[in-house]
Amino acid sequence: MAAAAAKNWSGLVNLCLGQEREKRPASSQRGSLTKSHIGVPLGMGAPAAKPTMRFMPTYRLESKNPLNKERVENIIKAVMNRHYNDEYMFHPKHSLHMAAQVSEEIKNRIKLDNYDRYRYIVLVTVGEFLMQGLYSMVNFLWDAEKDGFVTYSVERPSYFAVCTTFYLYYD
Repeated sequence: MAAAAAKNWSGLVNLCLGQEREKRPASSQRGSLTKSHIGVPLGMGAPAAKPTMRFMPTYRLESKNPLNKERVENIIKAVMNRHYNDEYMFHPKHSLHMAAQVSEEIKNRIKLDNYDRYRYIVLVTVGEFLMQGLYSMVNFLWDAEKDGFVTYSVERPSYFAVCTTFYLYYD
């Protein structure tokens, strides 16, 4: 009885490790219908599958290259002042595309600094001064030590432009 239990145990271990599947011939109809070897020279068998990459956890809680808030502020100021200067005229249709281009440029320039494990959200809002008010609210659940935001605004007599960049630490 002990020998039968040992044989069942080793069979279970082999099945879990995948060794038992390799020994069995693929003679079932289902296997032959789903696995096609058309176009493969005789004797070559099925094409080998690529091995999957597995990464070990790093157990790091801090970034190797932490985000420099002053550097991000300088990038935002430079891009916003270059695009939204005195020559810029507000137009509803053109301002939408301009805001999208500016936010993409800011995000790409921040990514070039290779801050480790951060994700960015860049919002650019452009509006025309026509005796109206603007209230905006954003609500996040974040880590107060590692996550944050940078805001910069440009005000001209006829329009305003506000850029808010959120940086979120990603473990």
